[in-house]
Amino acid sequence: MNQDTFLYTLPQWFIFSAIIMIVYGWIEQKKPFRIIGLVIFILLGLFAIYAIVEGYFLGNEFLTPDEIVSEELGEEVIEKIPFQTQLLPAYWSFIVTAVIAIPAIYFDLKNRKASRLFIVLAGLVSLFGFFIIVGALKML
Repeated sequence: MNQDTFLYTLPQWFIFSAIIMIVYGWIEQKKPFRIIGLVIFILLGLFAIYAIVEGYFLGNEFLTPDEIVSEELGEEVIEKIPFQTQLLPAYWSFIVTAVIAIPAIYFDLKNRKASRLFIVLAGLVSLFGFFIIVGALKML
């Protein structure tokens, strides 16, 4: 499995396993499953931080400054954006998902209704990242 495949498949598994756990926990009224789903979101955020810090998304490794200066900002440049760099906004959304999941866990443990809002927000933001990945895959 090459690095590109790893960058888009692993988050998809994280997202769907977390959502399945949360939905199952909600339907069956089982708090531990909701908490596990939220912890999966936090793990996804930690993975995103690791990938960003390790430099998997550095666009300057793919285009030289001369290439950037000589190109006009148009459709040609967008087509030349490396696949890894197209995934960067998705990884930022995974970090936001992890940040939202923290208060969701806290409120869920305290049996507060505010946890529902944070759980739904975390799910929506993670799905936003998922669709960024899908869009990048369509451009390949």
